[in-house]
Amino acid sequence: MINRLKTAIVFIIFSLLVCGAAGAYTVKRGDTLYDLFRGKFTPAEIINISKKIKEKVPDFSLQIGDEIEITNDTVIIKINITKEIHIVSNKDGTIEIKVVEYPVNILRTVVSGEITHSLFYAMSKVGESDILAVRMANILEWEVDFFNDIRTGDSFRLVVEKKFCRGKFIGYGKILGVDFVNQGRLIRGLYFEDEKTSGYFRPNGKSLKRGFLKSPLKFFRISSKFQNRRLHPVLGRYKDHNGVDYAAPTGTPIRATADGRVAVRGYTKANGYYIKLKHNNGYYTLYLHLSRFKRSLGEGEYVKQGDIIGYVGSTGYATGPHVHYSIKKYGNYLNPLRFKAPTKKLPQAKMDEFRDDTYVYINMLDNSYMQYALRNNFNGIMYF
Repeated sequence: MINRLKTAIVFIIFSLLVCGAAGAYTVKRGDTLYDLFRGKFTPAEIINISKKIKEKVPDFSLQIGDEIEITNDTVIIKINITKEIHIVSNKDGTIEIKVVEYPVNILRTVVSGEITHSLFYAMSKVGESDILAVRMANILEWEVDFFNDIRTGDSFRLVVEKKFCRGKFIGYGKILGVDFVNQGRLIRGLYFEDEKTSGYFRPNGKSLKRGFLKSPLKFFRISSKFQNRRLHPVLGRYKDHNGVDYAAPTGTPIRATADGRVAVRGYTKANGYYIKLKHNNGYYTLYLHLSRFKRSLGEGEYVKQGDIIGYVGSTGYATGPHVHYSIKKYGNYLNPLRFKAPTKKLPQAKMDEFRDDTYVYINMLDNSYMQYALRNNFNGIMYF
């Protein structure tokens, strides 16, 4: 009788200290399983519990903000909305560890809006997150400069997966289709994936992803365009301006606009710190007036499109922080603002499969009313 009373008192103290009045405790900095469970389990049991949890969830560790709840003879560690660890004290004295996973339902839906101020404002106005705006911009960055090209009246329509668990929205899945009308020009991208490729393609099978990005910066303004006989702001005489100047704060990351190798990483009096990349088919790109290079970037190193290679500065003949960006092909300078980068296309043998996989997205984009299709439509819990 006394032992039972002691056990009840220990359990009540544990419930009050750990779970609080509402039956839940939020993990704080420095908490360990031993600290949290020593009032309910013996040290040997806690060691065994920890071992079994690691066997089932190898990467498990308590995180600040995790919730722990006690219901009857079960301690529930809520890892996130989709996964919980249940520590069950059975009547025979054994302790059982269960990992409980709640199903994630995916809803395909259409999101559409019109630009009045900015893309972020337009996305927020229709109740969606900035994350979705950024992801759409990333899909279209070879076609649209979202800081200079968009105008009031431009519009967008997306087919996007939305994820729900236990009745709550938990995030976005894939963007399956996108329409963007920019200054009267319709750009359509459809997601396609097979064993060899994945990405966004036009209805004719041409990839939206081009060989070159439209600019080496994500956030910028154009301070000087490609032109003949420009009055040089430092030298005070007319000379050709064989590139585009993108003004941005010192330290803004500069991206390689295409896959290639570092041909030159150096310094001259006029160029300041600069990088020259060599690409396929006779193309070179140059990036001048950097404040510094990416650490460890050396000549001969291979870089991928979008990799950071340096940072905006005002070294050399420069009146303010910017990057001078040039494109050359077989020794001739090209205007980056008019340059039509080469693009890939799906093999003809893949076109039937592409059309079969994307016709649903096309129908959803073409129709003016909201459509959706629920996938993984099941209820209940999965145990393992």
